[in-house]
Amino acid sequence: MSEDNEIVPRADMLMGSMRSMGYSFESAIADVIDNSISAHCRNVKILFPTSPLDKLAVGILDDGKGMDRATLREAMRYGSTASEEIRDEFDLGRFGLGLKSASLSQCRILTVLSYYNGNFSAFSWDYNYVLKKKKWVVKELSINDIKQLPYFDDFDSQKAGTLVVWQDFDILSKSNDGLIYDALNDHKSLLEDALSLIFHRFLSSSKDKLNIFINNHRIKPQDPFLESHPKTTTKKVRTIAIRDSEGIERLIAIKPFVLPFASDLTEKDRKLIGGIENLRIRQGFYVYRNNRLIIWGTWFGMKPRAELTKNARIRVDIPNSLDDIWSIDIKKQSASIPKRIQQQLKNTVIQALDISTTKQTHRGRKEKTDEDKDFIWDRFKDRNNCFYYQISRTSKLFQFVREQLSEEDYNLFQLFIGEIEKNLPIQQIYIDKSNEKISTEVEDSRIDDVYQMSIQLITQIQKITNQTYQEIIPDVMKSEPFCNYAIIRDRLISYFENETN
Repeated sequence: MSEDNEIVPRADMLMGSMRSMGYSFESAIADVIDNSISAHCRNVKILFPTSPLDKLAVGILDDGKGMDRATLREAMRYGSTASEEIRDEFDLGRFGLGLKSASLSQCRILTVLSYYNGNFSAFSWDYNYVLKKKKWVVKELSINDIKQLPYFDDFDSQKAGTLVVWQDFDILSKSNDGLIYDALNDHKSLLEDALSLIFHRFLSSSKDKLNIFINNHRIKPQDPFLESHPKTTTKKVRTIAIRDSEGIERLIAIKPFVLPFASDLTEKDRKLIGGIENLRIRQGFYVYRNNRLIIWGTWFGMKPRAELTKNARIRVDIPNSLDDIWSIDIKKQSASIPKRIQQQLKNTVIQALDISTTKQTHRGRKEKTDEDKDFIWDRFKDRNNCFYYQISRTSKLFQFVREQLSEEDYNLFQLFIGEIEKNLPIQQIYIDKSNEKISTEVEDSRIDDVYQMSIQLITQIQKITNQTYQEIIPDVMKSEPFCNYAIIRDRLISYFENETN
């Protein structure tokens, strides 16, 4: 007959292992903020030292409902809740490990201080002490110890919520030659971008709005979908039913977005999406669990990232009851699509990518099937189904220049153009375009140049044909570059009207 044998994990070994779970500084802070949101706070302050002479500690202070001593003590337990346990629908936790594993991945001493019904309670996990005792021993702080904590004065002044304090940054010290203050400053500058995206729906909510501050600086939310932009393409929300582990039917909400073309974005728009340079790496799914962004910038292997699809985004909202179905990990940094809905999501992906590709190619050179426009560049397909480009010898502008040249000059002109076609810096153009570093601004001088060029062309056509300017102008305005500057049409009509009169 079998016997039960209890094997208690070695505290020093397991805690040390869990410190290496792979949290980034930003994801660890975000995990602590999840607890603040679950405590129904309205404000979260992330406190950094402002001088190398300050105590080198980081504080996360909220104004949530706080915890009494017994509740706080239980919250400090590793595995304080079961991952399968049914939780409040707005709870952002899962394993009961986030606060501890996230915090101790960044520091050796984690202290949590909470205020409830007029009383302070504080417990501390000290990895140094656990190594010494080799037991799961958490320290309970006296009121005198509490008052010595970094950022206690900030907490005491609001007398509400919870303060999480990180101290003894051994990992930062090793990776930054002991320059902990400088390292914390570097993380502080990166933190705003991460939190403004992860919690953007909380930060921009019109109801129960959350405010996050880094020291005294208030974080502004990003908007990865530019929902209010008039040129953002959106599709209707689609819902997919899926059963959770208990057999209860749950709904997943899916909504595709395609961002406007880069030249249609203002500087404010570019900041809202986290910078134009991030367009390509941030395409893909944006998976939210209870409005908290879990994972983004991936197509989950359905499609590779590509330049023409960089404006496509698909928002997916899942309830926390589907955490296990989506394989949400402890760090809330990875997930996988359940096989039972992969095909349905793939159809949505294909649709979004088609729209994004159409938007991008619409701004580029058309195939030689558009008879209404007279292009300067022709695009041809070779026998290997690859493309090459040539300046159109039939364009009106080319023909106009050709008429001004002698036969000898024209031969030299042809030689020069042929070399331009063979030496296009395609690779560099691609790199600059991928980084959105190609200028698309139209200067007034360029408009004037095109205007003067069109006058010369129309005058030349009048000389060799019996057409009137009323007949010539619409035809010329179908040609590049004139078709790109519709603003000159009325000026041309006015000019030739005056010339005629």
